Amino acid sequence: MRKTLLVIVAVLVLGGLAVLSGAFRGNHIAVAAFEPLSAEEMAVLAPRGRELAFSGDCLGCHSPMQGPIAVGGVPFDTPFGTLYSPNITPDPTYGIGEYTRADFHRVLRDGIARGGHNLYPAMPFVFTQITTDDDIDAIYAYMMSLEPIAQDVPANTGVFAFPLRPFMNFWTLLNFPRRTAPEDPDRPEAWNRGAYLVEGLGHCGACHTPMNFMMGTDFARALEGAVIEGLEAPSLQATALAAHGFDVPGLTEFLASGIGPQGTTFGGMYTVTHFSTGSMQRDDLTAIATYLLTLPDGTLPEPSPPPAPLPEATDPALGVTAGEALYLSACASCHGDTGAGIPDVAPAMRGNATLALENPLNLLTVMLNGIPTEEFPRGKRMYAMPPFAHVLSDADIARLATWLRAQWGGIADPVQEAAVTEIPRTRN
Repeated sequence: MRKTLLVIVAVLVLGGLAVLSGAFRGNHIAVAAFEPLSAEEMAVLAPRGRELAFSGDCLGCHSPMQGPIAVGGVPFDTPFGTLYSPNITPDPTYGIGEYTRADFHRVLRDGIARGGHNLYPAMPFVFTQITTDDDIDAIYAYMMSLEPIAQDVPANTGVFAFPLRPFMNFWTLLNFPRRTAPEDPDRPEAWNRGAYLVEGLGHCGACHTPMNFMMGTDFARALEGAVIEGLEAPSLQATALAAHGFDVPGLTEFLASGIGPQGTTFGGMYTVTHFSTGSMQRDDLTAIATYLLTLPDGTLPEPSPPPAPLPEATDPALGVTAGEALYLSACASCHGDTGAGIPDVAPAMRGNATLALENPLNLLTVMLNGIPTEEFPRGKRMYAMPPFAHVLSDADIARLATWLRAQWGGIADPVQEAAVTEIPRTRN
């Protein structure tokens, strides 16, 4: 019995060391990628690579909102510490200037950087692995055409300050399934193009798909929605989008502009609008909308109209509830007495998707912490919404949110004061 246990322990130790050493990490680089591209080939590929970099939101993750692009330093807060995106300009010291064509392919294919060290999955290699060789070449050509900027990034904090990268081999063994681009010859070209972008470079599921306890993407629940960085990234499944009134033209326009009857992008999605979808080709945005809105049977659902006010929004005895009174005093000057909003100032409340989410997290977070002034494509903007954390009590915030959801969100469930109290205050 003892001998058997020793054998089992030995096998487990050897297996663990093999995983730790990366013995099970494959190399999925095409042989052709080891041949360098000529300067002429790079010049031809770079314009298409620029469009693909927009599709992948590369600059959104690697560029500060104000400052030079691709210099990195963008923080990604996790429960275990903060990761900072690296400099991806072609600077040879602080950026990727020394990366070969093959090195770049291995980043997107395998999540392994030059020198062989593992990348953390904040780099969405579990999605970008399905990108074609030609598209990876084009992105590489574009990134190498940028101005090299010798700028270092802050050191990672928390557990990421320690040498954990070898242990990512255990994580990838359990959370990095080999995937291919969805392709269906019976579906329209737009659907197949959208599938390639959404499931690959666009990595929509990195935010909109729930994570397992290891913070790996739960592909069995693809695009169901998830909470990330303190906000809900709502479901992108076709029925959910249609319930919020989206059809293909409407979702295409929302991705392009960040503004629609459903509201405006904010939080992480505003960054996506700013650095990615707001600059993408219209055909690709239409393809993404087509893929997302297509039901499993290949049909497109009919978009729902904005929900009608519920009886809970009105007190039959008084005519005006406490929540409505709060709205008229605190919100109506920007959003309008009837919730119609003011173009380029404040979004409409009627039809606003944030009010129709079952989880009030986003609504409460915005009410408590506000939103800074946001600039959108085509010269559009929305003025800053002030925080109300120090203006209204938690009880009043709950009353106001309850009324908003009943009046324009089609949700009767009252928001509890305890739910308001749990929201972190991030602005003074």
